[in-house]
Amino acid sequence: MNRIHNAKYDETYYEEILDNGLDVIVWHKPSYTTSSCIFATPYGSLDLDQIDEKGKIIHFPAGIAHFLEHKLFESDHGDVMSDFSSMGANVNAFTSYAETVYYFTTASEMIEKPLNLLLDFVQDLSITDESVEKEKGIIDQELSMYLQMPDSRMLLETLKSMYLNHPLKNDIGGTAETVEQITKPLLEECYRVNYHPANMMAVIVTPQDPEKIMDIVRRNQAAKKFVPADKVKRHAEAEPITVVRKHYEQKMDVSESKACIGIKLPVIQESDEDRVTRDWALHLTLDAYFSSVNPAYQTWLDQKKITPYFGYEEDMGRDYSMMMFYDETENPEEFEAFIMSQIENCLHKKMREDDLLQLKNREIGSNLHMFNVPEQISIHFFRDRQNGVSLFRNFEILSKLDAETCWNLLKNLDYSNETMTVIHR
Repeated sequence: MNRIHNAKYDETYYEEILDNGLDVIVWHKPSYTTSSCIFATPYGSLDLDQIDEKGKIIHFPAGIAHFLEHKLFESDHGDVMSDFSSMGANVNAFTSYAETVYYFTTASEMIEKPLNLLLDFVQDLSITDESVEKEKGIIDQELSMYLQMPDSRMLLETLKSMYLNHPLKNDIGGTAETVEQITKPLLEECYRVNYHPANMMAVIVTPQDPEKIMDIVRRNQAAKKFVPADKVKRHAEAEPITVVRKHYEQKMDVSESKACIGIKLPVIQESDEDRVTRDWALHLTLDAYFSSVNPAYQTWLDQKKITPYFGYEEDMGRDYSMMMFYDETENPEEFEAFIMSQIENCLHKKMREDDLLQLKNREIGSNLHMFNVPEQISIHFFRDRQNGVSLFRNFEILSKLDAETCWNLLKNLDYSNETMTVIHR
């Protein structure tokens, strides 16, 4: 078991890769009164096409990662959630684009039983053809509900407008058509490939003795047998840089019309650190020009260029890159013109170092607060590891970023591939 201590943040964790390949992190927080644990696989809704070491492409229907998350909570031994509750633990799970995460929190001295249970139920898929068919109806209802929610529908339609082949065009839960394609053999194959211990990570945040906690995991895993793991990676079809459709409108029951501007950015082949640097640069640039940090922001509100609903986001993955701007508006074309003009302005005007420092300090402060929230430590650690940088290295990249670097990284990007989604009354 390796001890890793970061002197700058005074944080210590222990890491061990078990014989079966499971990566186990025990983050030691002596002052805590609670313990938490995540058990995660880097398998999410985007991993529909995977390629193994022999070059074989494995295809799964959209929504299968989310479907599998649902089915794992079924157990031959009864109600898993009730079992956790009887142990004094709260359990939950979620599926995102890039991961599926199962987690619990409990009083620190009560960690052993829920820790064993978490490891056991995630590593035991027990399904029948009948239970799979029953689940389809439940998920169909869930998907239908999301389609009736204006904000969810606007996001989904914007992504569908941007991407032709990339799985981002799909809802995390899939569609009624793709869910219908999911079968027991497909779920078992998906589980076999993506839930092997060698593909997963357990992160435990606790005040308990790290060696004691690690030994609980060692003994749990040593009692199980696993076949050798298949090494797979996401296989992506070629994606055109241009958007699929420039405009989409949907009539819904809303009190105010909404619009979302999606900009499909070029994917740049670069190292993980360079991609994380670019992601931070884009994130901070958007904050500098489109948040209340910008002195013009209040003027935009006063002149009704934007409303309090206004927001934006960006996302840079290994095989996709985009940003979005959204607001309530009765004049979507005016909103579109305003956003594109402001993007043009910020590309010709380097942000002030003082503004960048303020934004960096805000982000660093938010990240420091993370160390007081066990679940956030676990999830951030796992995500940064999957992104190819350590959690602390991520902080260093942010700290060293300067205005010149931000400007140089972003000014040459192509922002012309944009689309607009309108949800109107």
